[in-house]
Amino acid sequence: MSARRGRPPKLPAHLRRSVVLDAATRRFAASGRAGTSIDDIASDAGVRKPAIYELFSSKNDLFRACVEHAVDALSDNFRVTNAETTDLEIPERTRRRIAAAFDYAEQHPHSFRLLVRAPYSWPDDDDDPEPGRQLRGRLVDVMAANYRRESRAAGAPIDSAAEVLARLFFSMAEETIQLCLDDATWDRDAVVEFLAEFIEGGISAVRPPVWLALERARPSS
Repeated sequence: MSARRGRPPKLPAHLRRSVVLDAATRRFAASGRAGTSIDDIASDAGVRKPAIYELFSSKNDLFRACVEHAVDALSDNFRVTNAETTDLEIPERTRRRIAAAFDYAEQHPHSFRLLVRAPYSWPDDDDDPEPGRQLRGRLVDVMAANYRRESRAAGAPIDSAAEVLARLFFSMAEETIQLCLDDATWDRDAVVEFLAEFIEGGISAVRPPVWLALERARPSS
């Protein structure tokens, strides 16, 4: 006698949340926040719509959670890469870090695209998109903190300049990664090599008085 078939067991809340976040990230990255519905996400995640509302109060709440999850994952990746490369010579260190950023974006293209879009499609129930910029800013903070730490270890500590370097690295890496994701005919290794040479060449060409001026460019609080 065959066993009676009933409703499949409900996933534990933490697994359901992971499945929903993954499906929502894919949808938001592809169609944007406005172009995505909870019905779309429920269908992609293989869950019922009420199951999503048990976890997130609204689509906007889910969007914010997706962006925060993407930021946390990429921040962790930066920290690991920084730790693994900190003892390398500077040119190779830069090259490895750029390559790691490309690797991450290729392995997690939806998360990367969502982070690119986030400041421009932040939920309209917030007064302004500042929270979206702040979330992305956490990635820059991780890089800046690492520049400060490594410059101290090298005996030439920087502070304000570390934030400028982090923003430059983040912006250039983001744009070139997007270029390669949008058009797979680009030779990724050639782009990584060029970007590494460009960054290191630019940094090494900065004269000491210019570094000092940059350090003094932001008034101390």
